[in-house]
Amino acid sequence: MLFSGNDFIDADASFDTRMRAEPGGKLFVKAYFESAGVLKTPYFILPSGSGYAATGLAASTVGIVGVAQEAVDASASAWIQIRGFCSDVQCAATKMKGSFGHAVYFSALGVAASASAFVGIDSQFAVLSEDCGSGGSTTAHMWLVGNVRATPLA
Repeated sequence: MLFSGNDFIDADASFDTRMRAEPGGKLFVKAYFESAGVLKTPYFILPSGSGYAATGLAASTVGIVGVAQEAVDASASAWIQIRGFCSDVQCAATKMKGSFGHAVYFSALGVAASASAFVGIDSQFAVLSEDCGSGGSTTAHMWLVGNVRATPLA
C-alpha cells in the first residue's frame, strides 16, 4: 500500500520511494526533510509528491512515526527507521517514565511512555525495551512497531 521499493507511480527519477531492511526486523524509508532533522528524534513520515516527507509530530496528523538515523540538513533526504529495535530515541525526561513492555505514544505534548502495556491502539507507535524509572529519561530504547495509522493521543 504505502511502501514500495520500486518507482511504480512515476518514471521521473525525482520520485524516491526507497526502503531498506536490516536484520532483527528493522525497516527504514528514505524521507525528505524540509527543515533540518535531529539525530534519533521521532518524526512523522508521510507520502508526498516525490516520495516520503519527514515532518515534526503534530496533534492533527495521521501517519507513520519513525526515528531519524542521522542528522540531516534542510532540503535533504535521510534514512528514517520505522520498525524494529531503536536505541537512544530522544524524548523529554518528564514524559518518559515507563517500564519494559509499556507502550510509547505521542500527543500534542510530544512523545511519552504510558503506564500500561502495548495493546496496539493508534496512538502507540513503539514498545519500551528498558525501564526508564520514575525519574524519567531523555533517551529511551524501544521497538518501533511500524504503525501506519499512528494518531496522536487526545
